[in-house]
Amino acid sequence: MEDLLNELTAFRKQLAVLENQNIALKIQLAHILQYHFDRSLLDRLEYFHTAFLQLDTRFEALKSELALHQAWLADPDMNTINYDNIRAHQLHIWGKLNTMEADVNKLKSLFSDYLQEHFPAVAQSIL
Repeated sequence: MEDLLNELTAFRKQLAVLENQNIALKIQLAHILQYHFDRSLLDRLEYFHTAFLQLDTRFEALKSELALHQAWLADPDMNTINYDNIRAHQLHIWGKLNTMEADVNKLKSLFSDYLQEHFPAVAQSIL
């Protein structure tokens, strides 16, 4: 069971890294909207804002799954009986984290490219 607990801790750390990256993207967007706002670009900026918020929702859902998983691991009767089920769920979480990481990286890249194209001075100062 210790291996499952160690993996769970690693999952939480990985999720925290992804959340911090998303926060950094939202801060960049807020900086643009506060100091370099151009109404002609509003649609695309709203797209990024929505994408960042959708990531927040996914992070919260995965946090709930991690909390449930933690509860399973904490129950001494459950974890002995259902090790295979708990392990399968952990693999499921691992897959979700990998997908989220790929999605965050893709969004970061799209946003960075967008900043370079439309806000090169901001992109230089922030990135």
